[in-house]
Formats: sequence, structure tokens, C-alpha cells
Amino acid sequence: MSTVQEIESAIERLDDRSLGQLSGWFEDYLAEKWERRFAADADAGKLDQLGAAADRAFEQGKCRPL
Repeated sequence: MSTVQEIESAIERLDDRSLGQLSGWFEDYLAEKWERRFAADADAGKLDQLGAAADRAFEQGKCRPL
């Protein structure tokens, strides 16, 4: 049995309270992981072209207030 299968099996045995706790923890975990990856990509310059395109669109009047 793989680790993923073991985890799935363990999750299926959780009561509602524990499942809610796990769900909250996992949501926070994924958000933090995404934040770290986003920050690393920004630090590496991987978002520079997107930022420049957004600046150009703004300067050209292609944006509108939210």
C-alpha cells in the first residue's frame, strides 16, 4: 500500500470533528506553500513580464477601477 493510500484510508476513518480540523490545517498548509512558491517566483523575476504587461495596459488606459 502506498503512503497516499494509507493517508486516504486514515482520513476515511476520521470523525467529523477531526476531519474539520484536518481540513483547516490542510487549507492553511496549501496556502502557505502557494505563498512561498509565489514569493520565490517573484524573487527569481518570473513575474516581471506579467507586471510589465499590466503596467503597459494601465498606461494605455485599458484598466478600469474596481
